[in-house]
Amino acid sequence: MSNAGITYSAHTPAQEPTPSDSPSGQPRPPPSRRRDKPQLSCNACRRRNRGSGSSCTYTTATGRPHGPAHVQDRINELESLVVSLMRQQNPARACPSSSEYTVQATPDEVHVPEPSVPGETPELPGETTPKTQRGLSPPPSDCGSIKVRKSGVSYVSSAHWAAVLDSIAELRQHFAEEDEAYARIPDPIQSQASLARPELFYSSSTHISHAEILHAIPPRPVVDRLVSRYFNVVDLATGIVHSGKFLREYEGFWNCPQDTPIVWVGLLFAIICVSTQLQDTTLVPHSTSTTSGIPSQPTQDPERQAMVDTLRKKIAQCLVLGHYAKGGPHVLETLILYLLVEILLSKGVETGIWVLSGNIAQIAIHMGYHRDAKHFPDISPFAGEMRRRVWTTIAQIDYSSSLQMGLPTVVKESQVDTAEPRNLYDADFDEDTANLPPSRPESEVTPILYVLSKHRLLSVSVKVADMAIEPRSHSYSEVLDLDKQIDKARDALPLSMRWKSLASSLDVPSQVLMKRIWLEVSLQRLKVDLHRKFIGPSRLQQEHAYSRSACLAAAMRILEFQHLVDEETRVDGRLNENPWRVSTSLLHEFLLATSILCFYLQNCSASPQEQSGEPGDAGDISVDRIKRLLRVSQVIWARSSATSRAARKAVAALRYVLGDSGVVSGSSSGFEVSDSGVSSSAPIRYFPGEVPFPISG
Repeated sequence: MSNAGITYSAHTPAQEPTPSDSPSGQPRPPPSRRRDKPQLSCNACRRRNRGSGSSCTYTTATGRPHGPAHVQDRINELESLVVSLMRQQNPARACPSSSEYTVQATPDEVHVPEPSVPGETPELPGETTPKTQRGLSPPPSDCGSIKVRKSGVSYVSSAHWAAVLDSIAELRQHFAEEDEAYARIPDPIQSQASLARPELFYSSSTHISHAEILHAIPPRPVVDRLVSRYFNVVDLATGIVHSGKFLREYEGFWNCPQDTPIVWVGLLFAIICVSTQLQDTTLVPHSTSTTSGIPSQPTQDPERQAMVDTLRKKIAQCLVLGHYAKGGPHVLETLILYLLVEILLSKGVETGIWVLSGNIAQIAIHMGYHRDAKHFPDISPFAGEMRRRVWTTIAQIDYSSSLQMGLPTVVKESQVDTAEPRNLYDADFDEDTANLPPSRPESEVTPILYVLSKHRLLSVSVKVADMAIEPRSHSYSEVLDLDKQIDKARDALPLSMRWKSLASSLDVPSQVLMKRIWLEVSLQRLKVDLHRKFIGPSRLQQEHAYSRSACLAAAMRILEFQHLVDEETRVDGRLNENPWRVSTSLLHEFLLATSILCFYLQNCSASPQEQSGEPGDAGDISVDRIKRLLRVSQVIWARSSATSRAARKAVAALRYVLGDSGVVSGSSSGFEVSDSGVSSSAPIRYFPGEVPFPISG
C-alpha cells in the first residue's frame, strides 16, 4: 500500500479514524490533491437512501486552500492541538519532544521522527510551554530522524544538520514538496552520485588475471611524475605510506613486476589515481554574482577522467584478487587511498563510503591495529610506528565519515590502546631502525603533525558524538564536563596548529593555514553538537543559558570562517590553490551552523519570551548580527545550489527565515576572524575597491 497521504504520529494509533477519513473508512487523499464534489444529499439521507427536505444539513466542500498561509495556519493549529491533547493525557510531561508532532507524508518520502527518551527533556517551571505558541518549531528530536523513500530508508542522528532543518515545521513541508517535485524529473546530482558508488562493492573482478592488471599500468615516465607528485605535493592521508620504503619497493617492481604482490600493485594504482585526481584541477571562475562560479566544483577533462575511472577499477580488482578482507601487507594503506579516491569522486561522504570506512576499521581491528605494537615483540620498531600512523588515520576516517552521515562509529575508544605516532619525518627512521628517535619539537611542522593534532581532538569528539546519539539521558553536569574537555583539547594542540588571525599569520604557508582553520572549525562544531539541544523553545531555563550562548556563538564563528574561506579561495586569496578541497572539507560544518542559526531565528521571531529577553535567553547574542552572517551565507550557498541538494535546502531555509529581501548583493564580507572571534576593529579590505560588510560584536 502506498504511504501517500498518511499522517504519522508517535501517539496516535494507526487504526483510529482521522477527520480526513471518508465515511467508508478509507483514508481520503490530502486536501492539496483532491477536489471535493458538491454533496447533493445530507449524510442521514444518504444512509437511508431518501431525502427529508428542510431537515437536511449539507456539508461544504473543503477544496484546495487559496494560499500557503492557510495551510501553515492549519499546521500550527494541529501542532498546538496535539500538544494540548497530550498534556491532558499525561500532565507529568510538560515538555513534549519533537516526536510528538505529526508529519505529513509524501509519496516519495515519509518522515518518521522517533520518540524521545522518557525523562530526557527537563520540565519547565510554571504552567506555560513556549512551544504551544504559534510559529514555534519543536526542538530537534534527541533520537534523530528517519526518512523513508522509495529508494530506501535512511537515518541521521539529532546532531546532523538535516535533522535540525527538519525540526522546523514549515521547512519540513517545503522540503517534502520539493523532494516530490524533483522525483518526477531526472536529477543530475543523483545521477553523478550513482556513478561514484564504491567500485569495490559492485565490480566483479575475480576473472581478471595478474598479467592483465599489470598491462594497465601507464608508462614509467607517467607513473614517475605521478608518484613524485604524491609524495611532494599531495598531503592527503599523510604518513600512511613511508616514502623511503615505498620507493625502494617501487624500483624492485619495475625490475620484476610479475613477482610483485598484487595488493602492492593496487597500492601503486591508488597512489597514481589520487595524484591524477588532484592534478591540474580546473575551477570555474569565482565571482560575486549569485549565479556565477562554484569554487566547490572542480572539473577535469574527459581524458583524465577516463584515466581515473580505469585506475579506480584496477584498485578494486587488485584488492579482490588479494583477498583484502583477510588483511595482510599493504591492504589497509591501499584501502585508505581507495576510500580517498571514492570521496574525491563523490564530492563527499555517502552511504557506500561510510560502509567502506567501517569495513576498513573492522579489517584493521582484525589485524590488531587497535592494540599498540609495544605489546608484541615480533613487531619491529619501524612496523610499530607505521601501524600507529595507519591506525590513527583509520580512527579519524571512521569518526569523520560517521559524523557526516549522522551515524555511530565503529571504533570504540575503550577497546583501543594504540599510542599516537611520533612527530617524525620519514627520513628519521626506516626498516633497519633498532630504536625510534624521540619526537621532534611540535614547533617543527612535519607532515605528520597535522595527523597528531586531529588525533588529540578525537577522544572528546567521539564523546560528544556519542552523547548526541546515545538513547540514554545525560545530566547537565556531564554536558558541562565535556565542554571543559573541549577547551582542554584546544590547549593540547601544538602551537603551530592553533588558529591565529590572518594578520598574525602572514608568514604561514597556505597548507598550514588551511589546517588551522579546519581544526578551529572542528572545535566550534563540537561546541555546537554538545549544546545544540538547549537552544530550543522548550529549554528556556536560566540554568541552561550558558549552553544556549555557547552553541549560538560557536555556530556564528563557524559562519565567520565560511565567509573567510569564501574570500580567501578567490583568485588572489591565500587559499586559492585548491578552493574545492577547502570548501568541501568543511561543508557539513557550514551546513550545521546555518541550520542551527535558522532554527534559532525562526523560534526567536515567533516567541515573545525570546524577544523580551526574559531569563533563559542567549545572553549577549545579537539577533541582528546573526541575520547579517546568514545573509552573506545565503549568497555563498546560492552559488552551489544548482549542483548541491544540501545547498538548495540551506538556501530555502535562509529565504524562509530572512525573506528574499535579506539577500545582500555580492558575497564579500570584508571581515577578519581574530584569535577570539570577529575583530571589533575596522575590517580588513581583502580586495581593493570592495565595500567591506561590517560585522560588529
